[in-house]
Amino acid sequence: MIEKLFTKPKTFRKTVDNLYAEYNQWGDGNLGNNWFVRFIRHRFPDNKTKINLFGPLGSPFFICNNFEGKKVFYTAEDVEHKFTKLNLYYGDYRLKYVDLAMGFGECNSDKYLRFPYWILTTFNPCFSEDDIVKRIKEINGSRYEKYDECVLINKHDKKGTRNMIYQDVNVVLNVKCAGPWKNNTDELWNKYNNDKLLYLKRFKFNICPENDNTINYVTEKLFDAFICGCIPLYYGSFNNPEPGLINKDAVIFWNDNGKNEDNIKLVKDLNNSDKLYNDFINQTKLTDKAAEYVIDRFTRLEDHIKRLINE
Repeated sequence: MIEKLFTKPKTFRKTVDNLYAEYNQWGDGNLGNNWFVRFIRHRFPDNKTKINLFGPLGSPFFICNNFEGKKVFYTAEDVEHKFTKLNLYYGDYRLKYVDLAMGFGECNSDKYLRFPYWILTTFNPCFSEDDIVKRIKEINGSRYEKYDECVLINKHDKKGTRNMIYQDVNVVLNVKCAGPWKNNTDELWNKYNNDKLLYLKRFKFNICPENDNTINYVTEKLFDAFICGCIPLYYGSFNNPEPGLINKDAVIFWNDNGKNEDNIKLVKDLNNSDKLYNDFINQTKLTDKAAEYVIDRFTRLEDHIKRLINE
């Protein structure tokens, strides 16, 4: 049994040139589209060092094997939420067994880099510093004509973070649930070919809490709302996501203690007044420090990759 755990990954993909391999990670089947593969190829076009990319989907023992080349672990999942299997198996980011680990948490290790998932979904891996600054400005200026009130797109609600907001908001807004959870519309698939961002642009509000309430755990959800010009109805990271990078006044934070009367009134008022809504949505979403932070992550990642391929 132990031998099987060590030798069989849950998922496996490799590139045509055999320089990159991916194990136990989400993907579209084409490893050439992997964000990190594209980043390395763009910045190190002459790289000849094999890079093995690992994720948290399979057995935590598989990564302990010896592999040709370097081992990089990345997780977009919440591995720091206590008393869960992911925390038990991957809470250490497998630092003992890899050459580089990345995730959303903070960790004091020379082999670790905080690289939250929203960076991957918001910024092209081939961006220059100027491109990153331009992208921030585009997000801050995003405006779209709105046709519907509120949207919720999720597969599940295992921790109850979605239902908490949905139950309150559904009283004052027409909420379209376009994902499998509480599904009440087929528009996302039949009219928008499952293009989430294109679909989100239709809506004034987006219910977009995280799966878990864990410090520093911030995924793409809040940023997708910003990109599409929606007001985010958010819960997560103890309602203090990415301190200093996000204008908290541009987000409506839901309280898990049930005391959301003011939030419900605000949502109702914003929905009924074009002026109030436009004033709210026209606020700056991301601060100047956001560009500085993303540029710093890109720079640090490049330094780490340089270390790996030159060792």
